[in-house]
Amino acid sequence: MAATETVIPKNSGKAFVVKKGRVLRVIGESTADFVVFNLRDVRERFDQARTKVDQGKIYVTTGDVLISKYNNVMMTIVKDTYRGAHDMEKGMCSTSFYKKWGDKIFAIYGATWKKLGRKKVVAPKHGCWENLAKALKPYKVAKQDVPSPLNIFQTMVINGKTGSMRYAMIRPRPGGDRMDLRAEMDCLVGISACPEGGRGKELRVVIYDPNRK
Repeated sequence: MAATETVIPKNSGKAFVVKKGRVLRVIGESTADFVVFNLRDVRERFDQARTKVDQGKIYVTTGDVLISKYNNVMMTIVKDTYRGAHDMEKGMCSTSFYKKWGDKIFAIYGATWKKLGRKKVVAPKHGCWENLAKALKPYKVAKQDVPSPLNIFQTMVINGKTGSMRYAMIRPRPGGDRMDLRAEMDCLVGISACPEGGRGKELRVVIYDPNRK
């Protein structure tokens, strides 16, 4: 199958055109903040709420779909090797997020972060919001129109009684887990290799036509 492969360096973002029927594969050992737009009309974009409500679930995996604000299916997950659940509750990091809410955020999530070796919140010069906005700007996507993402390879533990959420200790396998998504319309995809407070890693993205050998 004919394929193209791209590396997204850590704490940076890239945009990809994925024509209908083609598959985009994300390979990584850390979080990928993933957003989708209708290539023909970028006002139509991925929506966390529609994706959850229309399928009656808060986690997506093989066989599930990503749905737009207009309730149209944008992409189908055709393969998922990650042993955890991909997050659709948390948004994306940004410089202002860390600067304005850093201390409070560390008080909430610090127990898990300490286990991972982080002693405090350090505000990056840019985060996933800035990364995605920069990558999508050539396609006339305004910064404020970047939607809340599907956080691939990031697992949050949700308390069913209190509604609280915390980071899980689940991580992708060494060498990277993968998610394959088939485009059900001509798509514009934005992906940020999350800084993850300094421990984020690069991502690899492969786009291929499953009907070509």
